[in-house]
Order: sequence, then structure tokens, then C-alpha cells
Amino acid sequence: MYSMQPLDAVMTGYAYENATTTIGVLEEGRDTERWISASMLATLDNFIKVILFNERIFVTGCAYLEGNYFAARDAVCGATKASRDLLDKAQIFSSVTKIEVDAAAVNNRVVQTITPVAMQTHPLFIIRCVYPNNTLTISHEMVYLDAIFIEQAIDQFGAQSFKPVFAAEHLYLGVRRGRVPTPQATYSMSDIPGRRLRAVIRARMGKLNSFVGQGLPMLPELPPVFATRVLNDSANRRDLMRTILEIRNSAAMKNFRKWMVRCWDLANGTDTKDRAKAADALQKLNEFSPEDDISEAEFGTGLLKIVVDVLKGDPVGVISEVASPIMKYIGGIPFSGLRQFSSSHVDPKKLDRFLSDNFGDKLNRQEMDFIAILLKLPEDLTEWAREEAVFTVQGGRLDAAAPALSRPCFIQVENPAHVSNAERDFEDLLKRAERVTPEMLREWERGGGQAS
Repeated sequence: MYSMQPLDAVMTGYAYENATTTIGVLEEGRDTERWISASMLATLDNFIKVILFNERIFVTGCAYLEGNYFAARDAVCGATKASRDLLDKAQIFSSVTKIEVDAAAVNNRVVQTITPVAMQTHPLFIIRCVYPNNTLTISHEMVYLDAIFIEQAIDQFGAQSFKPVFAAEHLYLGVRRGRVPTPQATYSMSDIPGRRLRAVIRARMGKLNSFVGQGLPMLPELPPVFATRVLNDSANRRDLMRTILEIRNSAAMKNFRKWMVRCWDLANGTDTKDRAKAADALQKLNEFSPEDDISEAEFGTGLLKIVVDVLKGDPVGVISEVASPIMKYIGGIPFSGLRQFSSSHVDPKKLDRFLSDNFGDKLNRQEMDFIAILLKLPEDLTEWAREEAVFTVQGGRLDAAAPALSRPCFIQVENPAHVSNAERDFEDLLKRAERVTPEMLREWERGGGQAS
């Protein structure tokens, strides 16, 4: 049995493979024959967040095809050999080789969650999430073993330790919330800083979009802040994993994780005063926002060299010292890059240039909207309880021509601003193409182009 520490986490093997493959493709650059989708970049952003704010990360098995049947195997790192060596040396990830769960209980929870789908007849199924007020529909394909691995992780490590990384896992938790009772906590201390940072960025991006109603292009409401930071700091794309680990091992991040463990220890003691301090610190972190505007801060690595004695200091007072530099460092690059577009005279070409400089030529405005939607999906059962979302589950495939293990994701949205971005991107496609083939149209739809 695994002995879990306060900042330990578990993710699925598919999430690990998908994220590290994204790193591998970015590292290979123009030399690669592989490609990444918008959903893979969203997965990478969640993956980096988990690495930064957790100490040890356990990885479950992964589904693969053995003949005509799905079977389980250990997850494989999809990054380059140099990055694999760095990860091995860092000793952050451990494969879950010993499964000590109640198999009957795990299968029962899967059956309850994906009803009316029968795993024996539909090993592939679709989760559809509809937001009636936002006229948004997200459809994601899953393999039944994905659900098994999620439930095994929750059974063995607890719901609070499971970290959804790719979008289908978020949707699965949304379905699960209404169908399977979960009495314990569904998030840990390590989830709060990333969640708060995204909330701060999202609120400030909302202000930049105040001119959208006047026909100006909409900025991505929630850009992949963690991936943006890493891409910006990498001397070249082959340094991505090294950069992630350097941020993780910086003095500021180490002290921040130490502060979270300190709060955990106080909260689990018997002294009511210590518990009150931990509760106050937790509340302050949930509400924390940098005093200085992150769009005007100094974003260099100097912000990550701050050393604070978190054991001697008051946990409530220390939070500003350890959280502020991290908030500004990670959130500053995407926000400062986009703040120039708050002007009523914004040039759409400048926005296109910013997206291209930060995320490559293959990611356009519509795909960044797609990423923002996926990053806004709730990460735990408690958050899903507040969402006005309706779920359906059905057996089958979203795209019969897609590889069996590809897990495609489609988004349909009627938000006028999203539609405008999609239409502009499609117009650009028509201008660049000598002839628009059915394959091109299909690829556009896979990227979220079903906006209507």
C-alpha cells in the first residue's frame, strides 16, 4: 500500500503519455513528423501545473490494443530521450505497479458512471456535456479502460489525490459527481495555487475583452499560462523539460510547496489555534491576488530566487511573500503579451502574430478559444456541483475513421465572439488554399470548428 504525503498526486497513464508526447513534438520542432492538437496543449498546461505544485506523482496504467481487444500496460514517456533522462533523474514520477483496490467496487462505480453504456459491447464511449446557458457542447471519446484507471486511482489514493489532466477526465468527474456518492474531499492543497492563478488571469482577460461587443476579436479568456511561461523561458524548444524542472526546483517553488505542507501539518494537529491559522492561510490563498499588476511586473527568473523561512513565519503572513512572486512570474508572460490588445484600435494581425510567436503557426484564434474552454473545465467533484451542465453518455465513436486510441474531442459553440474567430480563421484558410478538400474541412471541424 502506498503511503501518501500531503503533496502527492496520481494521474492516469494516458494523461502522462499525452502530455509528454506534446513536449516531445515541441522539442522536435520542424524535424518532427508528429503533430499536436489544441486539446494536447491544454493537457500539457495541466500537466505542468501538477508537476510544479506536487512532490511525488504516481502514474496508473494505460490502455493499448492487443489484437482486437483493449489491454493495460505501463505508460511510456513520449518526450525526447534527453527529456526522459531528465525525468528519470528527477524521480518525480512512479508507475503504479501494485494495484490494491476492491475490483468489484471499482467496476461498479464505472458501470454507475457510464450507464447506459455496457463495457462488454461498447469499449469506446462518448461523454457529452451541454451548458444550456452558454450554448456550449463538449463531446469527448473515451476508452472504457480510461474509466477503470480513474476509479482505481481514486480507490487506492483517494479522490483528493487524483488530478485530471486531459479533458475527458474532467468530463468523467462531472458525470461521476451526480451518479456516485463521494463523501471525502475531492481536492488537495496543491490544487489551490494553480486554480487561483487561473482565476486571476481569467478575470483580467475579461476586462481586455470589454470591446468584443463592438466587433473586435476576442482574446482567449484563459490561455495556457503554464505552457506559455515554459515556452518563453526555453532557450530553444529542446530545453522544455529542463525548463519545467528548473522552475519546479527554484527556491520560490520549493518554499511554496514547503509552505503548503506546513499548513497541512497545522490543520491536522490538535491545537485549535494552529488549525485556525491553517484555515486563515487557506482562505487567503483562495482569495490571493498580486498587489502589483502582473501586466507590469518584472517577469524574470529573479522572482523565483526568493527564500523565506516558512517554518518560523506566520503562515498567513508568509503567503504574500511566497505566492506573489510565483503569481507574477507564471502569469505575467501571457497577460503582458495580450494586454496590448485592450485598445479599441486592436489589430487582429497583431493578435495572430502573438499566438504564432508563443504557440506556433498551427494554433490560430479558434483553437486558442478551444484551449480556453478546456482549461475552464472544473477539476474536482466540488466544482462540478456548482456547474449548470447536463451530461449524457453513449456507446460508440465521435469519428469512426480516427485511430482507436486517439480519443477525439469536438466542441460546438454559439457564442458570437467564438463564431467570429472561427469564421476569420476559415476565411484565412480559404485564402491560403488553392483548393479546399474534404480532408481540410474535416480537420478544421476536429479542431473545434463546429461553431455555428
